[in-house]
Amino acid sequence: MEVVSIVTMNSRKTVTVFGSRYPSDGHADYEAARRLGRLLAQNGLAVCTGGYSGVMEGVSRGAHEAGGHSIGVTVKSFSGKANPFITEEIRAATLFARLEQLMELGNAYVVFPGGMGTIAELCLAWNLVQMNQLANRRPIFLFGSPWPHMLDTWKKITDIFPQDYDLLKEVTKEEEIIAGLSDLILL
Repeated sequence: MEVVSIVTMNSRKTVTVFGSRYPSDGHADYEAARRLGRLLAQNGLAVCTGGYSGVMEGVSRGAHEAGGHSIGVTVKSFSGKANPFITEEIRAATLFARLEQLMELGNAYVVFPGGMGTIAELCLAWNLVQMNQLANRRPIFLFGSPWPHMLDTWKKITDIFPQDYDLLKEVTKEEEIIAGLSDLILL
């Protein structure tokens, strides 16, 4: 059975955002995600997340507050409901199907600090971009303070080619992401 990509059915430019499920309203990462969601929506971009709490809720809330579109890709077997700021929920049958949707839907990726799931999402997006497995090369932004230390460690302990690190853009301000998406915004 052939799977039809949602991206081909939807001309909306979308930024997929990954991050921890733990930050709540008032936490620095939640508020940064909320500001980013607002900026993305104000620039005509939809947001896509895993659909639950934390950074996912923050970015969805910011997009919602700015009148934007937010997609939440949830998993049927997970307990819990999608956050209340999701405009469109996609219920994936499995975690693997969820990851595929998150990758396919994003024209760009933003990765906030997080746990094992966030690291897996970053590595999958990075590997897909590096191997040209997506329709277009998609920017990957690493937002926040833990990334320089983590990347320095990876450079010491892995055999990832130096030029592959050039696919990642480390940023500390939401506006840097918007500036880095200028080509996507203008399309």
